[in-house]
Amino acid sequence: MWASIVYLGTQALCIKLFPSHAMGVSYPFMILAPWLALAVCWWHARDCAQRTRLLWTLVCTALVVWGIGILFAAWEDLSFYNPMAGADFSDFLFFVYGMPILLAISSPTEGEHNSAFVWLDAVQVVMTALLIYVAAFSVLPFTPRNGHTLSISRLLVIYNFEGFALAAVATLRLLAYTNDGEERRFYQILCSYLWIYASLAALYNHITISTNEHTGLYDLFTVLPFAVLSILAVTLFSEREETVQSARRKPLTLFIDNASPIFFTITLLVLAAALVREHYYIGMSGIAVALAVYAIRATMLQSRYMHAQQELQVARDKMEAMSLTDSLTGVANRRSFDRTLEVEWRRSVRRKSPLSLLMIDVDFFKNLNDKYGHPYGDSCLIEIANALQTALPRSSDLLARYGGEEFGIILSATDARGADTVAFRVREFVRALHLKNETPIGQFVTISIGVATYEFPHEGASADLIQSADEALYRAKRHGRDRIEFAVPATITRESAATSAKVR
Repeated sequence: MWASIVYLGTQALCIKLFPSHAMGVSYPFMILAPWLALAVCWWHARDCAQRTRLLWTLVCTALVVWGIGILFAAWEDLSFYNPMAGADFSDFLFFVYGMPILLAISSPTEGEHNSAFVWLDAVQVVMTALLIYVAAFSVLPFTPRNGHTLSISRLLVIYNFEGFALAAVATLRLLAYTNDGEERRFYQILCSYLWIYASLAALYNHITISTNEHTGLYDLFTVLPFAVLSILAVTLFSEREETVQSARRKPLTLFIDNASPIFFTITLLVLAAALVREHYYIGMSGIAVALAVYAIRATMLQSRYMHAQQELQVARDKMEAMSLTDSLTGVANRRSFDRTLEVEWRRSVRRKSPLSLLMIDVDFFKNLNDKYGHPYGDSCLIEIANALQTALPRSSDLLARYGGEEFGIILSATDARGADTVAFRVREFVRALHLKNETPIGQFVTISIGVATYEFPHEGASADLIQSADEALYRAKRHGRDRIEFAVPATITRESAATSAKVR
């Protein structure tokens, strides 16, 4: 801060001491100011995150353009001073200075930065620079000037409009940040600088026009914004704490943040529209470029959105599959079992088709765990689940781990005879594994099965089917295990009630 005060004081003192050479002594201070501000900003921004450093790079680029512009202004004024002649090349550079700043303001807050967007922005920058040149000199670049340049009064109006428009848009952009952080501090600094720059530039232009004088103490107005920028960069960059921005933001904040990338496109469109009357083809070319850039950007964003939606759906499907799968055995879990049984029950009622359920329990599983250890027990469950899955005759049949060492099999459109066949088949598949488990009934792992069938379910609920199959399972265990019990629920019709309980 003190360095800035000394710098401004020295400039004021030199102007006062050498009033007849005020322009000559003032220009070195005005030329040096943007370069010093650039050095301060870059020095303090070099340790920022990559995205924030990119924003500061754009601001530093703007300072370079402005610094070159003031060099041309000094050369023009000191060599052939004619302040009211109209637009000069330095004025073109002062206009172009705002484009890197507008790019920084238009940069989106979040999301990956596609290289195609960089090229689109580059196209807009080139087209905007071309339109600014045509607006200032009424000719295309690299062609002889016809002497018809932008008048000084209109030039100053456009200067003021550009300055205040940048400040207003930057302030609007600042609203997209609700928590503190590097990017918010960047926009705080940028907004403060732009408002001071726009206000002092408008005051300087007014004094220049009204007094018809080109230099004086009001030359300090040219240096002061860069001094403020340096001070703010030093002050705010000393706060290195980074706060993560909240994921939940207000709708207005989200709208501003998502709309910011088209700020530059709108600027190009407005500038091109303003030139249509005097330079029809150039103006229409600018409008075409603006609309094309907007259409390409919108299409790319829509494609990215659709791709993100597809990826999100795939992730949801994976999460859904994981939530419905038993982590140990890889078959369906209890949640999937309950959901599928309810669906099949309703379908069976609607179509009046049979529905069968097998409840399976591994015999003496506690003895297996106690004697051989839990890792062996887990290995047995995995092999049993694979055998049960292999034994199912149809892909539509659901095998689920019901809990612990108990499994359930849902057989849609399967009557009592079909369920009995499947039960016998799965029991034999498990027997064929020859998993070691010495028990009172043998040396290998066996299973007990309870089977329940609803031939024509007109009343009751899926819970009744589970209860009937469970009762049949416990009856099989009471009767010696390694067997199949078939139970008929009490809610079936009389025609089906004639079916007797079968035991194997």
